[in-house]
Amino acid sequence: MAEYENAALKSKASAAIGWNFIVLMSRQGKIRLSEFFSSYTDSQKKRILRDITADVLPRQAKMCNIIEKGEYKFVYRRYASLYFVAGVPVEMNELIVLEQIHLFVEALDGYFNSACVYGVI
Repeated sequence: MAEYENAALKSKASAAIGWNFIVLMSRQGKIRLSEFFSSYTDSQKKRILRDITADVLPRQAKMCNIIEKGEYKFVYRRYASLYFVAGVPVEMNELIVLEQIHLFVEALDGYFNSACVYGVI
């Protein structure tokens, strides 16, 4: 019963914000946090995390922060040594997602006094 309620809450969160998943990753490619708001199998989650690592890390700082990949887009921002990557549907506005990521980081920074890699761990 608790799993069903947890899945229902995640479904509501996905519908409210429009994100399919969020991943926090270090510059070295280590996943610090991954939360999926839609239902994925373990192999799909591993593939998504592998795609994020392969697509986001090698990009130059001046390149676009949006990567279209299949049925979703990776929208990311780098803050210090952390990448905040949101997986969103293709039809979603990327600029709104970038603003949502920034607000999320500001909330973390305000709550923890300094949102850094060690604070997330």
